[in-house]
Amino acid sequence: MLSVGHVVLAQKKAHILLVTLNKQGRADEHKYMDHWIDDTHFHWQSQNATDPTSKRGDDIIRHAALGIDIHLFVRDNPLAVGKAAPFTYHGRVRYQSHQGSRPMSIVFGLDAVVG
Repeated sequence: MLSVGHVVLAQKKAHILLVTLNKQGRADEHKYMDHWIDDTHFHWQSQNATDPTSKRGDDIIRHAALGIDIHLFVRDNPLAVGKAAPFTYHGRVRYQSHQGSRPMSIVFGLDAVVG
């Protein structure tokens, strides 16, 4: 089972977000409020230790200025036919806004329409 949904590839200047939408069976502290807002915007909650002043939080907020790409992969459920379900790649996303801290609630804009 996937336990890390935010992978940083520092040498590649990339962050990878691996999001499972259905959080059934997860501990309450790991039921992040991730969801599609519409066809071009995604709401993602960071890990509980991330705040806007932490390295990860700041990297996300300032990713464009820092030359960091953020890539979004989403799946509905963790399992499909008894095996790990595949993620669908939705491309690079752009930071739009955030609220809160530990976890941060972040809105990303997608470069392409989900469909």
